[in-house]
Amino acid sequence: MRLPSREILFLYLGLSLLLDILFIVVYGGSNWLTSHRAEHFNLYSSWELDIPLIPAMIFPYLSISLFFLLPLFVLQRTKMLLLARRMAGAIVIAGAIFNLVPTELGFQRSLETSAAYPQFQLIYLLDQPHNLFPSLHVALSSVVLATLLACVSTWLRVVFLSWWLLLCLSVILVHQHHLIDIAGGLILAWLVCQLLSYSELSELVTD
Repeated sequence: MRLPSREILFLYLGLSLLLDILFIVVYGGSNWLTSHRAEHFNLYSSWELDIPLIPAMIFPYLSISLFFLLPLFVLQRTKMLLLARRMAGAIVIAGAIFNLVPTELGFQRSLETSAAYPQFQLIYLLDQPHNLFPSLHVALSSVVLATLLACVSTWLRVVFLSWWLLLCLSVILVHQHHLIDIAGGLILAWLVCQLLSYSELSELVTD
């Protein structure tokens, strides 16, 4: 890891702004549309509803914002562009699935938990209990991880992988997703990484 150059910093900020806009439009729009639909799919087993809520896992869950900062200190221009394309692809594909397969969360949101942990209040305010399959929390963090792993030392791979595993676990333990949502997020991340390879982007940038 290293401090970013000015060029990398401005590239990161510009790409982040574009991805944020895309996310707000696609994710927010899909959530709004799904919340007004009369029927939803319940993509979970009844036994999953017995998975305990662990409120303290909200902190690993929200640490995805810090996880998204890692590329700034690791990636060079070409791979930064690759990552942005992969993330944009994941958002667009997920948005299409959200509208084709409108889902609803099986867990009941706890007012007591939100009173003790204000972070839950923010999530409940901004995020309707839809847009579950595939989990973009898992998909986007997986895309970031996959792009980073080829660029860092072994010990950083262990650190990043451990952090990512905690992120994936947290989406269940804060009752924001179900198991199939995690699987969907992993498949989506694999798909966009396969469709958008480093070699293809390198050729595009060179040309």
